[in-house]
Amino acid sequence: MNQRTQAYFDELVRRAVTAAPIPRGPQPLAQPNACHGNCEEFVRRRAGHEIVRGWLVVGGHWFVPHSVIREIASGRMIDITPILDNSGMIPFVEHMGSEEDFVILRQGRDGGWLHIST
Repeated sequence: MNQRTQAYFDELVRRAVTAAPIPRGPQPLAQPNACHGNCEEFVRRRAGHEIVRGWLVVGGHWFVPHSVIREIASGRMIDITPILDNSGMIPFVEHMGSEEDFVILRQGRDGGWLHIST
């Protein structure tokens, strides 16, 4: 892991301590395990919303790339992707960086990323 990636995930760990769960609101056309595509399709069909990229916090240092939507006017975020195990809400930390950076960070890591701070 390079220094920039190490610093990014160190910061993610710091923000994860206060991360809030995002309310769920599965949409009829959304598919389980397809959050990125679900959000992309949702914002194509509905004005006034944007995609928020980020990470689900599973334990203190396990991060799973995830996308939710935000209503631009209110700032309210909602997780539109249905889950099959009904595990409830999971804390979410917003990605701070470009879309390109997020794509690079999640490449090969859609199952999650275990980060050990140094």
